[in-house]
Amino acid sequence: MTALTTVFLKIFFRNRRAMFFVIFLPAALFLILALLRFEQVFRLNVGQNYTDFLLPGIVAFAVMQMGIYTVAYSLIDFHKQMVLKRLAVTPLTSGQFLLSQSLARFIIALIQTSLLLLLALTIFQTGFSWQIVFTPLIILVCTIIFLNFGSIIASIARDYEEAAPYTAVVGLSMSFLGDVFFPLANLPQWLQNFATALPMKPFVGLLRYSFFGMGKGQLLPNLLILLCWLVASTLGAKIIFAKKAYR
Repeated sequence: MTALTTVFLKIFFRNRRAMFFVIFLPAALFLILALLRFEQVFRLNVGQNYTDFLLPGIVAFAVMQMGIYTVAYSLIDFHKQMVLKRLAVTPLTSGQFLLSQSLARFIIALIQTSLLLLLALTIFQTGFSWQIVFTPLIILVCTIIFLNFGSIIASIARDYEEAAPYTAVVGLSMSFLGDVFFPLANLPQWLQNFATALPMKPFVGLLRYSFFGMGKGQLLPNLLILLCWLVASTLGAKIIFAKKAYR
C-alpha cells in the first residue's frame, strides 16, 4: 500500500494542470482576495480582518477541490484505461485502494496548507494560536470526506462530461455555503441552517479555531458533524466504488 501511495503522488506531481489548480490557483486566489480588503463590504467579527477570515476558507477550498475534482477525474481515467479492472483481480481490495488515495491526497493537502500559511505569515504577518497543532488531524479527516465524494462521483459517472455536472454542483455548493469567501451571516437564516449540515462550514470552523482560537463554542458541534460525514461518506464510497468501479 505504501508503494501505491507513492505511485499516486508521482502521478499527481507529473500532472502540471492538476498542480496548477490544486496548489498554485488557491495560493493566487488567496493573495488577490486578501489584498482587495473586503472589511468594509462584509460583516465580520469584531477585531477580525478579511485576511484572517479568508485564510481558513481558502485552505478548506483547496482541500475540497483536490478531493472532489482531481480524484473524480483521475479515477475516471483509471477506469477508462482499465487500470481499476486490472487491480481488481489482485489481492488489493477497494478499501486499500481508497486508503492509498487518501494518504497521497493528505500529503498533498499538507503541502497546500503549508504554502498558504507561509504566504499569510510572510506577506500579511498573520499570527497563529497554539491550536494550530491540530491542523493536520483536521486536514486528514476532511481530505478523506471530500475524497469519498470524488470517489462516489467517479463511480456513477462514465466520463468527464457526465461527471462535470456532479462535481460542479457539489463544488459550488460547498464554496458558496461554506463560509469560505464571505460570512454566512450575510445570507438568509434558512440558508445558514442548511449550510451548517454540510461538511464545508464545520471544516472551515475547525480551521478558524485551529489557526486563531476562534469559535470555541462551536467546536463540539463541528466535530460531530464532520465525524458523521466521515463515517457516512466512507461507507458510501467503499460500497459504491466496489460495486460500480472496482470490478
